[in-house]
Amino acid sequence: MHHIITFAYIMLPIFCHASSFATEHVAVIISYDPSNAYQELGSVKITTHQQISEKVTLAQQAFVSWSMLTITERVAILEDVYGKLVAQRDRIAALSSQEIGMPLTLCKRIDVDAGLMYLRGYLDHAQEWLSPEVTFENDTETHTLSFEGRGVASVVAAWNYPFCNFVWGVMQNLIVGNTVVFKHSEECPLMGVLLEEILNTTKLPKGVFNVVHGAGSDTGEYLMNSNIDIIHFTGSSKVGKHLYQIAAEKFIPVVLELGGSAAGIVFADANISETIESIYCNRFVNSGQVCDGLKRLIVHRSCYDTVIEGLVKILSEKHVGPANDPQTDIGPLVAERQVRTLDQQVTDALNKGAKIITGGYRPENIYGAYYQPTILTNISSDMRIWKEEVFGPVLPVVVFDTFEEAMALANDTPYGLGGYIYTQNEKLAARASRLLKTGNISVNGADYVIPSGTFGGCKMSGIGREHGKHGLRELCIVKLVATKKQPVTEPVEVIS
Repeated sequence: MHHIITFAYIMLPIFCHASSFATEHVAVIISYDPSNAYQELGSVKITTHQQISEKVTLAQQAFVSWSMLTITERVAILEDVYGKLVAQRDRIAALSSQEIGMPLTLCKRIDVDAGLMYLRGYLDHAQEWLSPEVTFENDTETHTLSFEGRGVASVVAAWNYPFCNFVWGVMQNLIVGNTVVFKHSEECPLMGVLLEEILNTTKLPKGVFNVVHGAGSDTGEYLMNSNIDIIHFTGSSKVGKHLYQIAAEKFIPVVLELGGSAAGIVFADANISETIESIYCNRFVNSGQVCDGLKRLIVHRSCYDTVIEGLVKILSEKHVGPANDPQTDIGPLVAERQVRTLDQQVTDALNKGAKIITGGYRPENIYGAYYQPTILTNISSDMRIWKEEVFGPVLPVVVFDTFEEAMALANDTPYGLGGYIYTQNEKLAARASRLLKTGNISVNGADYVIPSGTFGGCKMSGIGREHGKHGLRELCIVKLVATKKQPVTEPVEVIS
């Protein structure tokens, strides 16, 4: 929720995480703490259109020299960036936890340390992934593919993993030779400021990395319509579709990592104890605010009751509380508007016959963007929690009897980002993986998001891939140079 306020009339936003505040001369984004009664954390000046244009121009100018560096030379400079980020690990984690409400201990591990791990992987393998490749050679010709930066990348990151999303969007572009104009989510504006501050202390040449700040659609819209060469966006499918239309008009490429409604399929022979732990992690960690998180659970009838009982037990052992409480397992959602949307989705399900197994309400003893972890059964396909992306700690569970029924349920979604399969039968897992229409699949809890892999979706979950050689090359111009071999001649003997 965002409030534009003039200097003559001030109305404080009660139920929001980040809002915009305007006077005659300046507009700012205010960041609020979702853990502690929406206390104000600070404010950030919104970047003007003129400033955005200046930053894009700087980035275009810097691209000329940045892209001409060798991979080794760029990596050497980015090693300095890596070192500065490592040195600020605790500061980054503390701010990330405050702004989005992720428990601090968890934030250090799955946002900051994970982000550093990705960056380390990119730097270690950049030479391997981006070196020229000979695709054809005979006696007379050699054909070589090279991978070169495209130009200025406009990178807009999501708030749910503030540091990881920054690394994924910005660092991959810098490694391949693109320069960047970066906008972080309005839900974590102070993180955008901190990252800009840290990178300004590094050896990065002027104009290679630039930051803009904004709330609502205005800043991002102006940036995307500026003189840029590639769009790299993490966020909702609705916004991603709009950006794809802008890119089509500009005739530039996109990398869009969008929403998801991943199915988890528990077959009859699954290892139940390990499966329940994996389901908990993939649905309820970060309060369920994960794009490729497990958001619809499909369980074989033979183990349905056991799985439900196990999930209820594990949730009963988890503590819901403020992000800065060491005892907290599940923190708040990022903002009041997220809780309201979640509550509306659950209410819609209950009105259509869903049954609450556990949760289904806002805790009364703490004030903030909290929602009790929830399991719902008796689900029908017309419910919002089945049709829409659910970005919060709510899990609808359905039962199946046949393989064909399970696959039909799993694919009954416009999204295709993640997927989770639980079975001890390798052939069954392979068959299900082949039929599941999604970009990424985990079998028995395996982690598919690693620096050397590829990550991305299909259908309404996005276009393009990140990580590994495929992800880095996605950001490049792929150039083929076909060269005629020069005939070998005998050296001419010089007679004196």
